Amino acid sequence: MRAPSHNHLREWHVVQVNDRQQRQTLVQSFQGERTHEELEAVLDRWGLTVECQRAMYLDGIPKQASMLLGAGVLIVPCFHQEEPLLAEKSSLHALNAFASIWAVIENILLAAASEGVLGVTKVISSPQERDHVRATLGIPEAYEIPCYLAMGYPRADAFVPKQVAVEVENRLHIDRWDV
Repeated sequence: MRAPSHNHLREWHVVQVNDRQQRQTLVQSFQGERTHEELEAVLDRWGLTVECQRAMYLDGIPKQASMLLGAGVLIVPCFHQEEPLLAEKSSLHALNAFASIWAVIENILLAAASEGVLGVTKVISSPQERDHVRATLGIPEAYEIPCYLAMGYPRADAFVPKQVAVEVENRLHIDRWDV
């Protein structure tokens, strides 16, 4: 809760969902079986072309419901949003509250990782899913819900997807961006 906020008001709330039946009610809005071909088509629609990225999604998407249901802790972060989040924006300033909640989420993930607890996010991907989460958990209309945050200790045999290696010297630019 010590993350920086755009307006210094830290208008965040989190709902910790412990009740297993409540979790089941939440995942009903997106849970469904997809074939490998259907998943590949989704990734194609998203424009994902990097193989390690595709492998991560091919592994993760089918596991989303079970991760939320079986997580040691399930958190639903919420942030106060004055205007509709996805409405046409006149400036980036309108996204400040959205950016602030992701700083909160990052802090939670970093603090947990330092204790050996891993977390995964499942983005709330549609207005219908958001409305379902809001109604199920009693979240006020003035608050947006960016994601679920499932946290717990990883299984010993858990798949660890390969990440793209990033070299700091290739991403840090001093005084100007020279290629």
